[in-house]
Amino acid sequence: MNPLAYKPNCQELMDRLRLFYQRQSEDRIFAVMTLPSPTLQEFRRRYPQAECSYPDPAERAEFWDNLLAERVAVEDDSMPCAYLSEFDQGLYGGLLDGEVRFLANPDTGWISSMVPPLLKDWSQFDQLRFDPAHPWWKRFQRQIDIFLERAAGKWGISHFILIDALNFVFELIGATDTYLSIEERPDMIRRAIDFGHELNLQVQGEFFDRAGLFNGGTLSNFAQWMPGRIVSESLDPYHMTSV
Repeated sequence: MNPLAYKPNCQELMDRLRLFYQRQSEDRIFAVMTLPSPTLQEFRRRYPQAECSYPDPAERAEFWDNLLAERVAVEDDSMPCAYLSEFDQGLYGGLLDGEVRFLANPDTGWISSMVPPLLKDWSQFDQLRFDPAHPWWKRFQRQIDIFLERAAGKWGISHFILIDALNFVFELIGATDTYLSIEERPDMIRRAIDFGHELNLQVQGEFFDRAGLFNGGTLSNFAQWMPGRIVSESLDPYHMTSV
C-alpha cells in the first residue's frame, strides 16, 4: 500500500472506508472534523473580493499543501486530497471558447469557475469542437502535473465533477432555454448531451491518466476514498425539475 504522509493512519482509514462501501459498518460512526485554519485566514486576506482571475497553479498547490498539513494529527475519516476547483465547471465551457469566470470562496478556500452561456441559439451548435491544443486544455494538464509534483506522497488529488447531460446544455444555452428546448427542440437536446458525453470522457480520461488511482481507488472531496475508478456526477438540473 502507498501511504500518505499527511494521513499517518491511512491504512486503517482505507480499511474502514472499504467496509463502509461494502455496507459492513453499521456499528461504526464516520466523521470528518473541522479545524480553525491559519491557511484559510490567509486565503481570506489575499482574496477579499469574490471575483478573481485564474490563479497561479503553483500557489494553489501551496495552499492545499499548507491546508492539508494542518490536519496531520487529526485521526478522523478524512483523506488528504486537493480539489481542482478551478476546473470544476468552467473547464468544459472554456474548452469550447467560453468566457471562464472565477470566484473565490472564503469559507472553503476554493477558487471555482463557470461560464456564461456559449451559444446565442442552436444555430451555432455545429461550430463546437474539442481541440487538444486549446489553452484551457493545456492549463488543465499543467495544473494536474504541478499538484502531483507538490503532493509528492503527502496528499493526493480528488476527482472533480462532470458537467454532462442537462448540466452541459446549461453551459451552452442557459437554463431557461434548456428547459424550453426539452419540449421544443428535443433533437438538439439529444445532440448536445451526446457531445457533452464525449467531452466529459476526454476530460475525465485525461484526469485519471495523469492523476491515476490511489491504492486501487479514487480520492474524493465528498467520499474521501472509494475502491475503483469513480467519477463525480452533478445532478443539479434533475433536482431542480423534480417538482
